[in-house]
Parts: sequence; C-alpha cells; structure tokens
Amino acid sequence: MGSNKTSSVTINRIIFILSLAGMLMAIYVLQSFLRQSSIICLTGGGCEVVRNNPVSYPFGIPVPAFGLLGYLGLTILSFLRSLNQKANNYQLISNLMLGIAIFGVCFVTWFTLMEIFVIKGVCSWCAISTVNMYIIFFLILIGLRKKLTQSSNVKSQI
Repeated sequence: MGSNKTSSVTINRIIFILSLAGMLMAIYVLQSFLRQSSIICLTGGGCEVVRNNPVSYPFGIPVPAFGLLGYLGLTILSFLRSLNQKANNYQLISNLMLGIAIFGVCFVTWFTLMEIFVIKGVCSWCAISTVNMYIIFFLILIGLRKKLTQSSNVKSQI
C-alpha cells in the first residue's frame, strides 16, 4: 500500500511540474499575443502565422489566455491535492482537475485542428502545450484509477 501512495504522490508531483511548465509557456506566448510581438518559434514561422490569424482569438480572447487559466487551475489544484489527502477533499480536487483536463484536451484538440485545416500553420509552442495537456490528462486518469483501486482494496479488507 505504501508504493501506491508513493506513486500517487509522484504522479501528482509530475502533474504539478507539467502544469507549471504549461503556465510558463502560456505566459510567454500570451505576452507576445498582447504586445503583438514575434514569438521565438522552434519550427520556423508557424507561430507568427497562428498569432496573426483571427481564429487564434475566440471571443476576442487570445488562445494562450485559455491555456494560462487551465494550467493555473491545474497547478493550484495539484498543489492543494498534495496538502490534503483526506478522501472526500482529495476526490473533489481530483474531479475538478479531471474536469479542467477534459476541457483542456478538447480545447487543444480543437485548436490543433484549426491550425492544420483553417490557419494552415502550426505553432511549436501550441504543439508542445497540446502534448503537455494530453500527458496531464492521462496522468490524472492513472492517478484516479490508482486511488479507486486503493480504496476498493481497503473496502474489501473490511
């Protein structure tokens, strides 16, 4: 049982680090969107093509702002989850994290499709963020599965 707890703690730490990294990426790209300045693109000029396209501003809001909010929420919740291991609070925080991650995966998938088929350019930072969000999503699912398995093992011992 100790290894299950350790692996849950490790998964949560990885989620925290990935969320923090996502937040930093979103801040970098968002400041470029807001200042209308170039982005250092790791793959050429795709970032500028994306930044200059109206699709990158749904409801007038720059896409990186959505990423920043999502990653900020995941960073805060993963930190709170590390402090509070009580079953009810842990489950509530985990469910909130899962909800944010589901929205995040849907959003990055939508935006990636927009980049490929509408904008016709791919931003390397957006691609990294997409992979990052998918990894976080799967880690949350793995963590929830471990917790469910752990709690069902405890109930079966009673």
